[in-house]
Amino acid sequence: MFHQIEQWFNLLQDLGYFAGFILLYFRAIVPVLPLTLYVILNVHAYGFLVGTIISWLGIVAGTFTVFFFCRKFVNAKFMQQIRTRKSVERLIHFIDRQGLLPIFILMCFPFTPNTLVNFVASLSHIKAKYYFVILLVSKLISITFIAVMGRSVTTFFTHPIRAITLVLITIALWFVGKKVERHFMGINKE
Repeated sequence: MFHQIEQWFNLLQDLGYFAGFILLYFRAIVPVLPLTLYVILNVHAYGFLVGTIISWLGIVAGTFTVFFFCRKFVNAKFMQQIRTRKSVERLIHFIDRQGLLPIFILMCFPFTPNTLVNFVASLSHIKAKYYFVILLVSKLISITFIAVMGRSVTTFFTHPIRAITLVLITIALWFVGKKVERHFMGINKE
């Protein structure tokens, strides 16, 4: 198993930085792909700093592409059907009233449905330049957390106390993220 993972790291390294960027870019467009795995691959293939930066730039570029695409076709029939859903309308009004802080907080957590937040933000009245700044900062926090977590993957066997601590912190962040998500997105009102 470790030999196979090492081959993936070597392949990604051989393909260059652009491959790592494209991996995260497509992950932002196709949200079912595993974000954590791709960030870990980049961190181990290119080193912590370069892997984190490549992952961050790729996810920001892909997420903003989706935002821009949705914003461009906001008046299309299929977008209007989605927009008229009660939960989406409520979330859009909430974002329009509260501003960028809820979006920033939600996008900082790696475990929230960022695709939904991105989609609803594109339907709201937020200016694209402000959203881009929020996206840059929040994704830097999110990707850095995943990279730190991913860098420690190899220490799970050599330092079990560190591994257990990391797992507990991740679980705690997941629970906090779900509470924040419920609060801001109104999931408990459905």
